[in-house]
Amino acid sequence: MHHYTAFGLHIHSEISLPELAEGNPHSTADVYIRQGNVELPAMRPTTIYRRGVKAFFGQDEQQALFLNWAGVASYKASGGKELIVSPVASEANIISLFTVSEALGLILFQKGYFLLHASAVEVGDEAWCFMGMPGAGKSSTAAAFMKAGCKLLSDDLTAITFDETGKPIILPAYPQLKIWEKTVSGLHYAESDLEPVSEGVKKFAYHPREQFPTEPVRLKKVFFLHKARNKPAVQQMNLAEIPGELLRNFPLATELMNGDNLKKHFFQSIQCAKAAELLRKRRPEGFENLEKWVEASIREQLIAE
Repeated sequence: MHHYTAFGLHIHSEISLPELAEGNPHSTADVYIRQGNVELPAMRPTTIYRRGVKAFFGQDEQQALFLNWAGVASYKASGGKELIVSPVASEANIISLFTVSEALGLILFQKGYFLLHASAVEVGDEAWCFMGMPGAGKSSTAAAFMKAGCKLLSDDLTAITFDETGKPIILPAYPQLKIWEKTVSGLHYAESDLEPVSEGVKKFAYHPREQFPTEPVRLKKVFFLHKARNKPAVQQMNLAEIPGELLRNFPLATELMNGDNLKKHFFQSIQCAKAAELLRKRRPEGFENLEKWVEASIREQLIAE
């Protein structure tokens, strides 16, 4: 049995998940990940792709949630406590890659966390979150903030919970940031500090294990990144458009967003909007300008504190 921590949870797993932080073997498990047979219910295609493979989603009468990637693995999430993995691919690193993404996201959803397809970093004592369409630069922006001394909180899958006053806080995910080769070159990351990932032939993983936070961090800023030159460089979002934008960045199957789940997502979106600053941000052109913006943003934050 392997023991890990991620998203504030103690995870006991029968399969190796090297992306996650090592956990205490004597801890009480919040989540069990087991290898076994998964009998799939009726499945429907999603808009979720990983390594070019489309995910299919299903749900049974007991409210268990299922994901299937053809030729890779099937998953069953039950009660926010157990994730069963039925591998098809033989490569352990491929199974791990798919497990710690949307599959683990099913468990987080069942636990009631507010989920975003986003990257997040810790700036001072605040969490800043970056989201946008594919290619908008979420991971590159996070990588630039990390190079400037900020700590990674999450990459790709961001989980938010709320404190006793209703304020949103980001739960640190696990110490891995995946960045494209052009970002490695543009931000002058040392390739000796990186390792290739199975998600793409020109993608690398950076593992800031020694500096990875363990405590939740309050959400203070959310940037919706874009590259449109005909829009302002920075624009404050109004309250009415925020729930729709956050819904568009929900990382799991859209079938989950109905009924009470949709109402809860709307309410939690408003909670985020009341506590944090939500901005549309045109990503600076070129890595040099990106780094200048990052440095100026950090300097303003330090002065504010």
